[in-house]
Amino acid sequence: MKLILLFAMLLLGWQSSARQAKLANIEPSTKYGHPTKEELAMTEYAPDTSATAVVLYSKCSVNYIFVERQFRLVYDYEFKVKVLKPNGASHANISIPYYLNTKDNRLRETVKQIDASAYNLEKGEIVRTKLKNNLIFKERLNNDYMLTKFSIPAVKKGTVFEYKFQLHSDFFFNIAPWKAQRNIPVLLAQYEITIPEYFKYSLEVQGSYSLTPQKETTRQLFMLEPPYPPGTIECKGDYLLFTGKQLPALHADNYVWCADDYLSGVNLEIKGLEIPGRPYHSFTQAWNDIDKMLLEDESFGGLLRMRNPYHKEIKSLHLDKLPSQLEQISAIFLFLKKKLSWNGQYSLYGNEVKKVIKDQTGSNADFNFILMSMLRDAQIPCYPVVMSRRDAGRLPISHPSILKLNTFIVGIADTDSTFVFLDGSIDYGFINVLSPILMVDQARIINDMGASYWVNLNRLGKHQIDSKVDGYICPEGKIKGTRLTKYTGLDTYSFRKRYHNAKDSTAFISELETTESISVKQFQVKDVRSFSPNVTEFFEFEKQLTVSDNHIYVNPLVFLHVSKCPFTQAERKLPIEITYNNQLFLTTLLRIPEGYVIEEIPKSMKLIAKDGQSICQYNISQEHDAIKIEYVFSSSKSFYLPDEYQDVKAFWEKITNKNNEMVVLRKL
Repeated sequence: MKLILLFAMLLLGWQSSARQAKLANIEPSTKYGHPTKEELAMTEYAPDTSATAVVLYSKCSVNYIFVERQFRLVYDYEFKVKVLKPNGASHANISIPYYLNTKDNRLRETVKQIDASAYNLEKGEIVRTKLKNNLIFKERLNNDYMLTKFSIPAVKKGTVFEYKFQLHSDFFFNIAPWKAQRNIPVLLAQYEITIPEYFKYSLEVQGSYSLTPQKETTRQLFMLEPPYPPGTIECKGDYLLFTGKQLPALHADNYVWCADDYLSGVNLEIKGLEIPGRPYHSFTQAWNDIDKMLLEDESFGGLLRMRNPYHKEIKSLHLDKLPSQLEQISAIFLFLKKKLSWNGQYSLYGNEVKKVIKDQTGSNADFNFILMSMLRDAQIPCYPVVMSRRDAGRLPISHPSILKLNTFIVGIADTDSTFVFLDGSIDYGFINVLSPILMVDQARIINDMGASYWVNLNRLGKHQIDSKVDGYICPEGKIKGTRLTKYTGLDTYSFRKRYHNAKDSTAFISELETTESISVKQFQVKDVRSFSPNVTEFFEFEKQLTVSDNHIYVNPLVFLHVSKCPFTQAERKLPIEITYNNQLFLTTLLRIPEGYVIEEIPKSMKLIAKDGQSICQYNISQEHDAIKIEYVFSSSKSFYLPDEYQDVKAFWEKITNKNNEMVVLRKL
């Protein structure tokens, strides 16, 4: 009887596992509006059991139409998503960006034919809840883009929801890139496009996961409208189909600036238009063409030509009496910071200057245009430096597009051959200390009086922490001592940001105590509110040690560089992008208590990364009744390919291990 029962339980478990596997690897229905009971019964995605939701099916169909005497692109999007966990319901909050400039609507995009529904399995029956039109909203994102937003109702754990919409675009010469991967797994993704023979194009398939391509020649018909005679035009076209299956989620992490840069997908570039009987029209732009477009745009080039709105007030700064140009730049920047605050938005184009001044706030672009007018008024040469922020993706250098630019900073000629850089978003930095998302390796200085050129801001400035710890170990198992630290560059920026984000200095100290497992007795900070390259911090502290029998265990670093290895994945598909390179100098002197001797002490170490661009030195010595450590870390590389990951991981594992080594003191 027991054997029969055991067999029945094993059989039931096998059937359950088999069913679970089947549900995890279902073939999703591609018919819109008809989710299957199998999809609704799915409870887990076996390849990634942590997934909160999974895209069962996504499709993008792209077609050209001819209307109002020009070509237009029509994108048809469909999505079907299964919610696996309660927090997966957030994927039913949809935002669709589209281009609609506030001042120039000659080229625009529109969103049409939105349809969305949620499906739930209730008492064995599929219940549909449809999105109502009054729950669809529009919102302006910035001067260039609008958002159409809606939340699909009745979405919860177990729901299958789907939605579709059309996007009509006048940018027929600029096909939007398609991403097959997302931040949740994708079972099936399809992209299809038909390109008329008149268009010459290039194709790029990107990403680590392969997409199955198909290509065939087809026929296309275009209906003619007035003023053309009624009729049709027939031509050949290239039909392209790309299919992706079982694509894993691509999650952003601390070491990727923009995950979208690495999603598997398709990029198509229209190079030109060749209609029989007409001259060839090229759409391939050079960056010089982009420069010209910006300089001719009233919301960019027009603002570069404006007069200083603070011309009279700036005289009170007595700039001519300041000993250096850097001090003049600082004085102008601080003056403007008192007049205008940054509203948290990055932009490429400026708003009406009078409104910005009246509101006393604006985007970084608003601030930067006014800053440049003030600098030029003071006879200090300066130029806009346009870019795509790190979190918005890299610029496509090989096929220039003005649509890929999203902000700019100010480049100021320091000498005939060198520049310093500033931005209106800087609240805690200094000259050449930018927010890390602006430290791109591809930024373009636009010179309205000469040639524009590229600059690399990735290694801008010097970033350093220099810390000195002086303490003694008490017989009862405590360290009492002081720490003096000087922060430079982006380390200054980070310190000031943390300090100002805290509720008050007491809250900042409390967080420091928690992070470092210390109690702070006295705390002083210098230049935390000034516009300067450095901050100095000093405090007295006590730190409890581990005591066992006649032994005291102490980490001689006291304040660790790293306590846990930042790289723990077995393998990595994405590159590693370091926020910024810095140097750390830590000197620690610890006096040991009378009546104790050193029983164990770590060995000194000099560790050089395989590529030679990072180094860590740990020099430890015993000087009479004291332990001294000189610790140095320095790195000059910010980008690592996936095949370098194991070397990077091994390097940081060794650093972490060394940081956690202990000195053992024994009582005599």
